[in-house]
Amino acid sequence: MKIFLKIIIVTVFLASHAYSQLGGLPGAFTRMGFNARGIAMGNALSSVTSGDINGMYNPALSPFQNEHNINLSYSFLSLDRSLNFVSYTKNFKLPNQSEGGAGITFSWINAGVGKIDGRDIDGFSIGELSTSDNQFLFAPSIRVSEKISLGIGFKLYYSRLYEGVSSTSFGFDIGGLYKVNDKINIAVTAKDINSQYEWNTIDLYGQNGNQTKEKFPKLYTIGASYLLPDNFGIVSAEYQTSNKRSNMFRLGLELNPIKDIKFRAGWDRLDYNAEDMMGGSRPGAGIGYQKSFGSYIVGIDYSFILEPFTHNPFQVITAVIKLK
Repeated sequence: MKIFLKIIIVTVFLASHAYSQLGGLPGAFTRMGFNARGIAMGNALSSVTSGDINGMYNPALSPFQNEHNINLSYSFLSLDRSLNFVSYTKNFKLPNQSEGGAGITFSWINAGVGKIDGRDIDGFSIGELSTSDNQFLFAPSIRVSEKISLGIGFKLYYSRLYEGVSSTSFGFDIGGLYKVNDKINIAVTAKDINSQYEWNTIDLYGQNGNQTKEKFPKLYTIGASYLLPDNFGIVSAEYQTSNKRSNMFRLGLELNPIKDIKFRAGWDRLDYNAEDMMGGSRPGAGIGYQKSFGSYIVGIDYSFILEPFTHNPFQVITAVIKLK
């Protein structure tokens, strides 16, 4: 039986649109953020080199992660959506390298929409359908000096819209970071270069099917962060633009007033182009706790985000495991 595939596509896009003005474009699930720390801080982490680091925000960051950092994240979302993360980040020295260093990040984002009511051409139920999206990231980087770090992220996308309708795509990110001094960092990134989905519905619809391409929006970010005195916390900010005429600001804050406990707050997607700059934004907060056990550090992070167009919050729990 043939399915109204267009209805499924519209359902997915409407679910995505709740997140930003770029939500109706491919790759919306990757623009929601990564792990509880980043999401709680408004995703303004492209220039942050202290605490738990992930090359998802900027492939140039991993040389600053001293421990083996493993993150496992699970999200609670409304509208039958799912979003989960896995990552590993670590720095290392290259052979014959006297200063600087290098680093690497591996990460996986998995997202989807479930419980979609499937119907045949006569309107009879054929059960529940679901979609899935995946991004696999491999991001090596090098710290060419004590002040400058450069990185590139190679991305593999795999999306399954319906049985026999899937797409695989390769893209990449580039990023750089400059340490002005011990407290101030400046970063730049360009993301989703060459990323696109290619859909083929000829096998599903026969002569009524077609082949289409959907390019991801290219995202360009400049960010800055400031390390507060006495290692009390971090303040960060970002400006992001794209080839789709979006202009957004992000703000992040992390405070460490109590040993082993960190309090976080942020504001994501303050859209400069929107008539209501605050309407599509996402304020949020979070908390993190980590404890050292010899050569291990174990922790848990939690974030609570208010979403536009829904009364239910976006919540993320991240388990943190670090090996010294």
